[in-house]
Amino acid sequence: MNTNKKILSDFLDYLLNQRQFSKHTIRAYKKDLFELSDYIFEYDKFLNIKDVTLELLQNYIQRLFKNNIDEKTIQRKISSIKSLYKYFSFNKMIKTNISEFIQLPKTTKKLPYLLSLKEINKLMELPDLNKENGVRDKSILEILYSTGIRISELAQIKIEDINFSKRIIKVFGKGSKERYVVLGAKALGALNDYMVLRDKSKFSNSLYLYPPIKKSSINYISDKTLFNIVKKYLKLISDNEKLSPHSIRHSFATHLLESGADLISVKDMLGHEDLISTQIYTHVGIDKLKKVYKKSHPDG
Repeated sequence: MNTNKKILSDFLDYLLNQRQFSKHTIRAYKKDLFELSDYIFEYDKFLNIKDVTLELLQNYIQRLFKNNIDEKTIQRKISSIKSLYKYFSFNKMIKTNISEFIQLPKTTKKLPYLLSLKEINKLMELPDLNKENGVRDKSILEILYSTGIRISELAQIKIEDINFSKRIIKVFGKGSKERYVVLGAKALGALNDYMVLRDKSKFSNSLYLYPPIKKSSINYISDKTLFNIVKKYLKLISDNEKLSPHSIRHSFATHLLESGADLISVKDMLGHEDLISTQIYTHVGIDKLKKVYKKSHPDG
């Protein structure tokens, strides 16, 4: 391992053990920062990552643009770089935090891809309930739409996080921030059906497991596997390649707002830190608003 990779590994350990970031977040940081390290190595294989210039960082970001990396991903990579150099500065490993002067590209907010209620209902009918995997998958889909939680959050749920009588789940979001989400009746029913099968396993407290369950194997389902499970069903209801498991989260938020839920409540349900992230959903239902306007307004 070269010097820069060792420095980055120490930083990632700090995020995991002291900041208690999720493993999913750590993987994103590792990918972003190791790519930067590779770029530095190409430029000068002896250059320490703590000694790079602002010009070199800006050139790296410019190359990302030239490689047609989408703006949201570039923003995330810049955020990772800023976190790294803030860590350097806090620990007096550098004199000046040059990352503070990085020029952030302006991103254009794109409306999220989502599912209609008809598509949601069709999605829920797809799992084969005569098979164990089908019962499991049905509960996965129902919980995602009922709560709006992220795939990474679903992967972390333990049995003790679920209060079946109160119909709530304790969820750990970005930065391990804790919140509670409500289970709808359909999701609770699907989860109870799955638990009947899952109760065959007494040795793991992770919610989602691979059947058949073997005590000698690691059988919990990762967020990547959950992603692939959900993506498989989405492909069966739409040819839109832009649809992803996150589209179910978008649909959850949009359908709530269209039915009259207030923005602050939806923000809290989604686990957003501020209203800016949630406000994009107020623009999604523009076609529906136009129809209401045309039908109801005298000048429609």
